[in-house]
Amino acid sequence: MKNSYSILKTNTLSRKFGGTIKGVAAPYLSGTFFIQFAKLPDGLKTYIPEDAGIAQNEIASILQSSCTGVTPPGGTLSKVEFTGLGGIKWAVPGAIEYGNSVSLKFIEFSGTPILSIFHAWVKMIRDYKYGVSHLRGGDGVASLKVDYAAILYYWTTDPSGVNVEYYACYDGVFPTKDPQDLFSGDVETVGKLDVEIEFNVDTIWHEDWVKAKCQSFLDDTVSSGINSIDTNTPK
Repeated sequence: MKNSYSILKTNTLSRKFGGTIKGVAAPYLSGTFFIQFAKLPDGLKTYIPEDAGIAQNEIASILQSSCTGVTPPGGTLSKVEFTGLGGIKWAVPGAIEYGNSVSLKFIEFSGTPILSIFHAWVKMIRDYKYGVSHLRGGDGVASLKVDYAAILYYWTTDPSGVNVEYYACYDGVFPTKDPQDLFSGDVETVGKLDVEIEFNVDTIWHEDWVKAKCQSFLDDTVSSGINSIDTNTPK
């Protein structure tokens, strides 16, 4: 059942929306979100070390399962100001500018699978030893962006985890950092390692079809997740 916002018109004074009366608007609660890499570079596995033990079909699930934070880009509508008599100012909308990056935070695990993936992804685009791309097309020239960029879906849900709230699709996604600098050592510090990566974004989609796609991904995730929990329950 959809929220009813009729109470928002009648409760302007206290702005309290709790209780069990009919028509209460449930507040948006953050913290429940998912990501889905719908497309990853086909050749990425080639640059991941063999002893990392990561198969091509495991890369997306590793990133999706270990992601603990997302910072999506926002938009800014600039204005054009005019000055009237006596310095009076007024304005009209100018250009719209959206951020071209999204930041994701991942938990690192023993064996450093997150480092292996992003080091390989950056190395594939520009080798750290030679400064050139390993990607080559059939005619010997550097291949197209489709060969190193990804498509990423991101969505949040209500506390039930089954209804999509915010949703977005990011196209032209590739990492802008090889996170080796995060693997520092200090004998006085023992703690977890969060790997935060900023990704380039070419196009942001926030259309009805994106929500439908995210809901489809979510339904599959919930179904497979419940089955996995049931299977792994101690007997």
